[in-house]
Amino acid sequence: MAQQYEYGGKNTQMFGKLPGYKKIVAWQAASDLSFEVNQLVRNFGAGHYELSDQMRRSATSVGGNIAEGYCSGSLPNYIRYCNIARGSLGELGSYLQDSERMNLAKNEQLAKLIKLYGLATYFLDRLIPALIKKQSEGTWDKSFGVKEESAPYITDADYDLDPNITFPKNMQFT
Repeated sequence: MAQQYEYGGKNTQMFGKLPGYKKIVAWQAASDLSFEVNQLVRNFGAGHYELSDQMRRSATSVGGNIAEGYCSGSLPNYIRYCNIARGSLGELGSYLQDSERMNLAKNEQLAKLIKLYGLATYFLDRLIPALIKKQSEGTWDKSFGVKEESAPYITDADYDLDPNITFPKNMQFT
C-alpha cells in the first residue's frame, strides 16, 4: 500500500490561497524541508552566520523555484525552474553535510533533515522526468497552468475609495 505524504504546512492561512502548485508533493516536501532548515540554523550561534544564511537561501529556493516554474504557465519554463530547484537542493545537501561534520546538526533533528532531504530529492527527481515526458509526448494540458477558482478579495481595511474610479461590473468586493 502506497504511503501518502503528509504536508506540515497545510493548516496555515496562506495554504488555502496558494495556486495549484500546493498540490505538488515535491513542493510540499521542499516547503517542509525549508521550515526544518530554518529551525536548525536558528541555533547555530556566532561564527556560522554565512552558513546559516546560505542554508536558508538554498532551502527556500527549492520550493520557490517549483512554484515559479508552475506559475509561469510554460512547460519548458516549468522544467527549467524544477532543474534550478534541483540545483538548490544539491547545494543544500552540501551545507547539511558541512553542518553535520561541524556538529551543528545532530541526533533527531539531523535524522529529520536527512529524511526530508531524501523525500524532497525523491519527489523532485520524479517530477522532472514526468514533465519532460509530457513535453516530448505533447500531452501537457495547457489549461492546467494556474487557472484556479477565483477567491474573493477580502480585506479588513476600511479604505475610502475614490468615487471617480470605476470597476468592471463583475468585480466583487466583500
